[in-house]
Amino acid sequence: MPIKSQMQVIRISDMVFFLSQGVTMHEFWGGFEFVERGGFMMYPLLAAALVALTVIIERLFTFRKKFQMPSQPLKEILAQIQNRNLTAADAKCREFANPIAAVLSAGIEHFSSPVSEMELAMKNRAEEWVPLLEKRIEVLDTVITAAPLMGLLGTITGMMASFRVLSEKGVNEPNAITGGVAEALIATATGLVIALICLVAYNYLSARIKVFIYQLESVASRLVEIRLASQRKT
Repeated sequence: MPIKSQMQVIRISDMVFFLSQGVTMHEFWGGFEFVERGGFMMYPLLAAALVALTVIIERLFTFRKKFQMPSQPLKEILAQIQNRNLTAADAKCREFANPIAAVLSAGIEHFSSPVSEMELAMKNRAEEWVPLLEKRIEVLDTVITAAPLMGLLGTITGMMASFRVLSEKGVNEPNAITGGVAEALIATATGLVIALICLVAYNYLSARIKVFIYQLESVASRLVEIRLASQRKT
């Protein structure tokens, strides 16, 4: 039997064995039971977690694919500017839709203007990109604040349910009482976990934004240096 066919048979047999144990379905329904035991506040908590996860994935993808400037084209653009080949450098910048290329393009457009005007043009162009860099970051900040509060609200409602059962049935229904306590603990723990994950992601994304802003300032300074050096040569 070919190796590929043997691997397919092994995979199918492993899948049948895994499904026959009932582990997948048990864990699947166990997740729903966990949410139900946490009370009604688990649903807004899960919605907040889903929104935060979407923002995190979108920001990571955007930072990596859209805002990142490859190092080799950047070196080529700076070399072309240094050789006074401004037309080719500007055309190269327009091939990239990212903050660094935009700042360089603004500097090239005002390369023959006074240095102060050139710096102002690059500064204005960089400031146009800052809101795009910080886009949707406030959503994570909101989830960081709201998730523990929603968990706390779930704690309060769970404890209220426990005390209501205790007042109605006394200590004869311990399972009903502990159910309310479990609701309180699950909601609180879920809110704290969501807030902690969002806090780590928020700090990481904020650090990435600072790095991008530093790169913009560095590129602008480099372009001014090239401009001043060309003036000294003439």
